[in-house]
Amino acid sequence: MIKKAIGFMIGCILIFGVFDAKAQDNKTVDEPKFTKGGFPIILDADKWPSQIIYDTVGACYQGTIRWVVVSHPGLYGQMPTLAAQRQMMEHCFCVMDKIRKENKVGEYRKKVADPEWGRNLFMMKAMECVNKYKTLPSFFTKIIETSNDKMVIPEDKPKDSQDEPPGQKPKESKNGLPATIFQG
Repeated sequence: MIKKAIGFMIGCILIFGVFDAKAQDNKTVDEPKFTKGGFPIILDADKWPSQIIYDTVGACYQGTIRWVVVSHPGLYGQMPTLAAQRQMMEHCFCVMDKIRKENKVGEYRKKVADPEWGRNLFMMKAMECVNKYKTLPSFFTKIIETSNDKMVIPEDKPKDSQDEPPGQKPKESKNGLPATIFQG
């Protein structure tokens, strides 16, 4: 019985002896780091943090809405359907991936402050996504090239829009334009 108790104690010492505590002074503890804007710095400096991705996709989305409305003025003031929102987000994911593939985050941060550089970058990547990956199919059928410029040729009517049902007059907003939403 005593041999078993001694064996048990030696076993416990061996097992728990492996887990030894280490003392540490407060100077060696890493404090979390934050950006000037107060966001936590978690990734290495050469990685694309979620905040930059979110901001870039959001800017792309707003630009895409403007692009669609310029190409289809009848959609002005209308709220996109969930299907249209999804198409625009998928398009912006394409644009974001193309930007990340071709730009390091440090140089992107420096250059994106220039509105002309940002506009050109977003428009070129947006057109590449529409042409190569067929994003935004409800809004654009094709993009044609003319000498040095590219021009978007929209369909006569986007697939995501429908006429009002017969006998119903569309509501008008304060500016005299129809106050309906993208319908689909």
